[in-house]
Amino acid sequence: MNPIHSIFLNHPKELNMTYFEHLKHACSYGFRSLQCSFVFIIHGIVPCLFEHTGSTMIRKLNDDLQSHSNKKCDNVE
Repeated sequence: MNPIHSIFLNHPKELNMTYFEHLKHACSYGFRSLQCSFVFIIHGIVPCLFEHTGSTMIRKLNDDLQSHSNKKCDNVE
């Protein structure tokens, strides 16, 4: 198998996804993580802002990751 092919396609295939489906989901989670980072930084500077927002966002992101991972892994068998 072509090494370039394996670098870009093996992992998405293991998740029963195309390269572009994987790219879309990974970018979505990445941008959401960046949003969380900004919320935490702002909260660190001004503690009265976003007192619970960051942890709520992280829990939601984790729930979505777990849910998506479980759905994709269930389809791979």
